[in-house]
Amino acid sequence: MHRKSEPATLVDCAASSVGQSTSLRIHKRDPLEFVAEVIVVLALFGELVAMFGNVIYRVFWNSSLLWSLEIGELALVVMTFVGGAIAYPRNEHMALHAFVQRLPKKWHEAVAAFGHWQVFAMAVMGCWLAYRMMLSRWDEQTPYLGLSAIWFAVPMIFGMVLLAYFAVARLLLQPRREVLFTAMVIALLLAGVVALSAVLGAEARSYALSVSFAIFAMQLLLGVPIGFALLMVTLLYLYTSNIVPLSVVPINMQAGISSFVMLSIPFFVLAGYVMTEGGLSRRLTEFVITLVGRFRGGMLQVVVVCMYIMSGISGSKVADVAAVGTTIKGVMNKEGYDPGETAAVLASCAIMGETVPPSIAMLVLASVTSLSIGTLFVAGLLPAAIMAVCLMVLIYFRSASRAGSTRKASPVQITKAGLSAIPALVAPILLIGGIVSGIATPTEVSSTAVVYALILAVVFYRALNAKQFWNVMAKTAAQAGMVLFITSTASTFSWSLTLAKMPQQIAAWFAFLHGSSWLFMLATIVTLVLMGALLEGLPALLIFGPLLLPMAPLFGVDPLQYGIVIIIAMGMGAFSPPIGVGMFVTCSICDTSMENATRHMVPYLAVLVMGILLVALVPWFSLIVPKVMGLI
Repeated sequence: MHRKSEPATLVDCAASSVGQSTSLRIHKRDPLEFVAEVIVVLALFGELVAMFGNVIYRVFWNSSLLWSLEIGELALVVMTFVGGAIAYPRNEHMALHAFVQRLPKKWHEAVAAFGHWQVFAMAVMGCWLAYRMMLSRWDEQTPYLGLSAIWFAVPMIFGMVLLAYFAVARLLLQPRREVLFTAMVIALLLAGVVALSAVLGAEARSYALSVSFAIFAMQLLLGVPIGFALLMVTLLYLYTSNIVPLSVVPINMQAGISSFVMLSIPFFVLAGYVMTEGGLSRRLTEFVITLVGRFRGGMLQVVVVCMYIMSGISGSKVADVAAVGTTIKGVMNKEGYDPGETAAVLASCAIMGETVPPSIAMLVLASVTSLSIGTLFVAGLLPAAIMAVCLMVLIYFRSASRAGSTRKASPVQITKAGLSAIPALVAPILLIGGIVSGIATPTEVSSTAVVYALILAVVFYRALNAKQFWNVMAKTAAQAGMVLFITSTASTFSWSLTLAKMPQQIAAWFAFLHGSSWLFMLATIVTLVLMGALLEGLPALLIFGPLLLPMAPLFGVDPLQYGIVIIIAMGMGAFSPPIGVGMFVTCSICDTSMENATRHMVPYLAVLVMGILLVALVPWFSLIVPKVMGLI
């Protein structure tokens, strides 16, 4: 059973509020979900053992366990499709729910049933296609362990079966009238698509893209989880356009997560949760309070510094916001800070922290483009620091006449808190230093960071027992599964847009800029902010990153600088009111309303806009550190 105090479940508020109670009842006592949870936890543990084992083997024997990569890839497929499936009844999947919440309450059950039927239809089609892929690859084997390709198809089949099962389970808890009515609507829509495609024949291709986008927009407005909507619209477009057979979809879904960098994503999320549950994040926060709490704005200044540090540990903005927000919320309320102000600063810092390594957004962008992950990590440090300083200056001036006391710490208190936080401070140094120096890959470094955090939490601090460790693994598997599933479907959707010659169309749309770099940057920022809000950030990056990044050199923009700009813009959309999914997460953590947080966030957004414009128009901020370190 979820508890609202658990960081991983804080994304519940970002999912569609319709049918949430039913999903919690499903989650409470569902044996199939428990079996799936065991599978993904074992997959995560297996990947950790294989990847860290490779680190140990390379250190002592100066060689690599080549088979460990195959184990890691298999574990990643399991977490993507089985983990992505169990994230569905837990409301871990991100969805746009602002429109649904404004509909009359009597419509909510029908809208929820409509969404569940769409998930069911998508899962059935996905299961069939995955089964056909398995049959076509029956004789293929991996080069080192000789694993049959079947093992890489079975998780997708099982995941789609789970999604169909969970969709039916949620439908059974809805009023029968709404379920039957929405079933007829879905059936009529599908029949209409099939009929029109047959009647129009080859001419259907000219209408396929616009119709698919219209249906995609409808799905988003009705609260269908974004990952599922992306897969549904991809299947719809490919079927109606008849460009390629649908059998290529599961192949591309697996290809979307086949990058070696993707193996590190579960580890970065796991490291963040272990540090939170194991008390490391709390000690870091206490140390920052002794250093920064004395300044005007006190605890708000602490939030900025903590978010900068925490962003360099977990990689996940949801984990960062949850860790810092839940740690300081009680103190903030006790000292008289308005919850809306706290939420505004927390969301602003999440935007700032998008380019602090090891950001998942950076990992994903590097995996789908030609950018170097180490260079991207280094390039993001200074822009984030500049935005952090701007936020702290704004807090200083805004706090002159506001509630909230400062906290002056003695040298003895600072020293004591610093000594307690030293082991935790080593983690971001280990992560960033290992990757940037080239000593180890992101996957090796992240697995080492997990083991390091576990040793601290279990042995040194003794704050993590076996039950808590299992819960942390389960939360990580579901959270990472959601991210990986979105990555898989968004990559497939982006690939389908390439088939539709969307890059050429975008190039034509940008032609009116006449080679102006600053107009190109402004157009990019506006596009990514809007799409980041509508698509929950990460899908927007996956779709538009590969489409827009190749255009940057045509406008005289360095691709590295451009990558930093689109990551910040994407984060700004995801954490900006009134529809940014991350903003709803932040408001839930701070126990405040969107309206209250929005009112306080206006000046912070203004500062962030100036910050992103500064980074966009002055390449020096993004490129100077990589140049000094000889990376470019």
